[in-house]
Amino acid sequence: MGGCLLVIGTLLMPRVLLFVFWITGQFAKADPWNGFLVPLLGFFFLPATTFTYGICHVYNDGAFTPMWIAGMVLAVLYDLGASGNAGASRKSKR
Repeated sequence: MGGCLLVIGTLLMPRVLLFVFWITGQFAKADPWNGFLVPLLGFFFLPATTFTYGICHVYNDGAFTPMWIAGMVLAVLYDLGASGNAGASRKSKR
C-alpha cells in the first residue's frame, strides 16, 4: 500500500509544481509558451518536460545551456518512463 502511494505521489508531483507555478505567476514573467494550449497539453501528457521547459525560460532567459539540456533529457525520460511503467503494470495484472 505504501509503495502505491509513493508511485502516485511521484507521478502527481510535476503536475502539482506546474499548477503552483501557474497560480503564483512565475511562468507569466517569461511567458515561455505564448498561449494556453501547449501548457495544458503538457500538464496531461508531459508534465515534467513542460515544467522543466518553463523553469528554463523563467530562470535562464530561455537560453539552453548544457545543464538545461541535460535537465530536459532527464525530464523527457521521466515522462516516458512514467507513462510506459503505467502500461506495463496494467499488462501484468491480466
